[in-house]
Amino acid sequence: MLLSKEHIFKYAIAPAALVAVSFVTFNSVFFYNEAGFATHVRTIFGEEKVVDDVGYATKWFGRATAWKKALSVQSVLTEALAIDDSSDNDSLGATIEAFPIVFLGNVDAKVESSARFRLPAGEQFLKIAQEYRNPENFIKTALVPAIKETLQATASLMSADDFYAGARSEFAAEFENQLNDGLYLIKRKEIRGPRGHQPTQTAILQAGTEQGVFGDNNVSQFVTEKVMDNKGIPVRKQQQFRKYGVEVVEARITNVDPNPQYKQRMVKVQQALAELAVARQNRLKEEEEKLLVTARGEKEVEARRQETLRDQIERTTQAETEKQLARINAEREKGRAEIEKQTAELLRDKAAITADATKITADAEAYAREAVIKADGALQPKLDALIAINKVWAEAAAQAPVPSVMMGGGSEGASSRQDEISQLMGVLATKAARDLSLDLKVQQ
Repeated sequence: MLLSKEHIFKYAIAPAALVAVSFVTFNSVFFYNEAGFATHVRTIFGEEKVVDDVGYATKWFGRATAWKKALSVQSVLTEALAIDDSSDNDSLGATIEAFPIVFLGNVDAKVESSARFRLPAGEQFLKIAQEYRNPENFIKTALVPAIKETLQATASLMSADDFYAGARSEFAAEFENQLNDGLYLIKRKEIRGPRGHQPTQTAILQAGTEQGVFGDNNVSQFVTEKVMDNKGIPVRKQQQFRKYGVEVVEARITNVDPNPQYKQRMVKVQQALAELAVARQNRLKEEEEKLLVTARGEKEVEARRQETLRDQIERTTQAETEKQLARINAEREKGRAEIEKQTAELLRDKAAITADATKITADAEAYAREAVIKADGALQPKLDALIAINKVWAEAAAQAPVPSVMMGGGSEGASSRQDEISQLMGVLATKAARDLSLDLKVQQ
């Protein structure tokens, strides 16, 4: 039995249409809020609300615009497509091409950066949704211009040389600081110094560094300073998105790409620095060799000084030893002299005693002889002397030569040789007796 068209519509098409209508009606009335999203809902009844809980919520045939609670903006050197906000990937909110900045000193460069923002909840989020209507408008008209302005303001605080000389972390910190707390108001100031004081030459030509060198006595140099209020606090320009309660979660500088001319100068500077480093190493080498030669010389001088000092010590020790020995010998000689002196004194005393004894004995003997002489008139000595004299003359007469010729008178009146000698001896005896005061007369 064939089904009629009415039965087919009743049993097949009608349920399908009902399901389709129910599905459309359900999607028009309900929507699903994903995790990490906040949805701005506008119903046909004029109600406007924010849904940030995960799950289904009603929109009553109105519009529901999903916002990521944390939006990310990244700038890269190559163009990239924006990531679909409806996906579950919450790593990025927008990817834009890196834009140029100008450092202090008119050096332009392109910056790769990454910034992440957290949207507020409640009424503040509703104000953002009402103001910008969708996340794309908020990113393009609020966040991206703020990032560009902040990057340029940060680049105005330093030169490219300062950045590449070690101020990368300072640049990133200043970028995050100004993005969160507001831009510094800066002013450009000219510093004029004496002509002899030239600024340090770097890879770039600083603005005004060479001004006034020729034909002027001063050198002009332009620097930037932060504007301070009466309390000495830097004056800032507040970020507009901060008025809505948007917080900066993180801000990073991933890369800075300068212009080709500066890169060429950087290559030259690197070559110059390399040559400078080689020259410095050579200088250090020369200084080390100089120190080595000096050390060797000092070592030799010290060795000689030690040898001289050792010889001096040895000579001093020897001299001191000789001095001690001389002192000991002197003491010994002195002791010996003392002993000899004492011995001499003893001998002298002994000799004196002996002399006194001898004198006393001699005096006694002389006294005895004198007494004897006085007793007999020294007769015996005189007789002994007379005998000795006569003996001498007798021996002389006995040895007298006899003359060969005798001259004289007659025999009666002539005297012989013996008679002459006898007469001479008598005369001499008489003379000796007289000289001895010897009285030869016999006392009666």
